Amino acid sequence: MRSEIYQLYQYDFIQYIALKYDFIQYNTLKPKLILYQKRVWKSMKEKLVAITGDKGGVGKSTLTALLAEWLLHHNYPLKIIDADPNQSTQTWIDKCSEKGRTINSGTLITIVDTAGTSGSSLSKYIRNADLILVPFKPHVADLEVIVAWFLSLKESLQERIYFIPNMISNTKEQRLGVAELENIINEEGRGKILSGLAERKAVYPILFNGSLTNFFETKLDSKTKTETTNLFNAIVEILTN
Repeated sequence: MRSEIYQLYQYDFIQYIALKYDFIQYNTLKPKLILYQKRVWKSMKEKLVAITGDKGGVGKSTLTALLAEWLLHHNYPLKIIDADPNQSTQTWIDKCSEKGRTINSGTLITIVDTAGTSGSSLSKYIRNADLILVPFKPHVADLEVIVAWFLSLKESLQERIYFIPNMISNTKEQRLGVAELENIINEEGRGKILSGLAERKAVYPILFNGSLTNFFETKLDSKTKTETTNLFNAIVEILTN
């Protein structure tokens, strides 16, 4: 049971327990599960996640907020640093705070939202990051910038990079763009591509209005649930291994 709980802890074990053992038993188990979480946290090293790339307007702030919501939904203590002069993420944090919800809850995982300019690409946050997430639009113009930036980095940084296709509309051009990036990554032998997020103008932008309720506790359509679960479970697995 202990090993099973530990595996589930990395993903969505509280909901699993609620479903498997019914909500009555879950309410009984909940205090013990929370204590178990805290013991697991003590065994984990603090992690720094940098969300970056040498291109603006690709959804870095959206990814930052979504990842934060996912981690908070799964009870991970986290801290967000908004290093982007636009301060979109900090504005979201402030709006949530105004509505009565605290986002920064600890330092087990620190997420840094960087600026989309070359001046910030090799900042101390990037150099010290355990995980570097690079969202990108799978278009030729965007990929040219992202690839050139990636190839300019030291190998030690390239090895920590995970590309995330964002605002996907599943066109032939986008599929070819992702395939080309995969070829470059294979040639370099460093970097990986994770599953991406579709362009959902009626879903993700609303997040920045701020809310008392966690994004993942709201009513989401099945496609949004599937793509966010696939992406963020993969990120959590990388962080906890």
